[in-house]
Amino acid sequence: MQSLKKINKQFFTRLLLVVLFCISLDQLTGVILYYFLSRQASGEFAVANHMAYRMDEAILVLGSSRASHHYNTSRIKNGLMLSCFNGGRDGQGLLYSTAMLELVLQHHKPKVVILDMNSDALSEKEDERDKLSILLPYLKQSDVIKNILVIKGQFELLKSFFQAYRYNGQVFSIIQHYFLPSGGAVMGFNPLNDKMDVSKSLNKQPTKPYSDRIANDNVNALNLFINKCKSEKIQLFVFISPRYNDDTHLNSYLKIKSICENKHVIFRDYTNNVSFKNPEYYSDRAHLNSKGADLFTDTVIAFIKNNRHRQQPYIYLSKR
Repeated sequence: MQSLKKINKQFFTRLLLVVLFCISLDQLTGVILYYFLSRQASGEFAVANHMAYRMDEAILVLGSSRASHHYNTSRIKNGLMLSCFNGGRDGQGLLYSTAMLELVLQHHKPKVVILDMNSDALSEKEDERDKLSILLPYLKQSDVIKNILVIKGQFELLKSFFQAYRYNGQVFSIIQHYFLPSGGAVMGFNPLNDKMDVSKSLNKQPTKPYSDRIANDNVNALNLFINKCKSEKIQLFVFISPRYNDDTHLNSYLKIKSICENKHVIFRDYTNNVSFKNPEYYSDRAHLNSKGADLFTDTVIAFIKNNRHRQQPYIYLSKR
């Protein structure tokens, strides 16, 4: 009997040692990966890191890929005589933009924030919550990050204790961009140089891969974004940038307009602006190419110049 107890004790001792070794290895791996990630010289994490740790520009652009591809930071800097950084990220939505604004405000207050929104930004999307895992490396930076990650799942914070979970699917990208950096985007701006094939665009049937039901999480994120800007006395411009096809009859679009109107936020919709109906300006139906981006950026510069120094800075402007 004593021999059996001794064997069991040895087994559980060894099991405990193995568990402690795995946890230690996991935490050490996390420290190493965070070191590489926080020093990215290129890639999307380099853009996010700039906002999280180093941003000192006067103007911040946030949004999805349409923000990343549509706002030429160099032209904004020269046109408004204010430094500018583009923090748009492909595939990300309003929750990501809200989190990034919070990370910026931990150490810097920009004078102007441009939020580029899709017409469907407030709609429910099946994969939107899953994409929030991209915020896991910044978990300790802000309570807002924690609150947003909980939206992904009630056990998200518990699972995030394990570094392997935090960096799941990102290891190759982190190592690649650290040791083999490519040409990075100019202050976050990532221009598209190809031109849309109009014939294919016209033949392609419109798709609607999302529900037109409003997601409360996205509505809350937009309200939080606006409230943060107001409390910090940052002038906020909400834009819906041009697209080749009409996408303005969604419940989400109407809700965005309503929130901006009720909160007296400067809002401008360029979706169907006649100045951007030339297919030569597009890379695809939803994205401007570099030529279109330059034209749109110049339009935004002129608009901000005309509205930035109003005595009543928070106004509502309908599209035209």
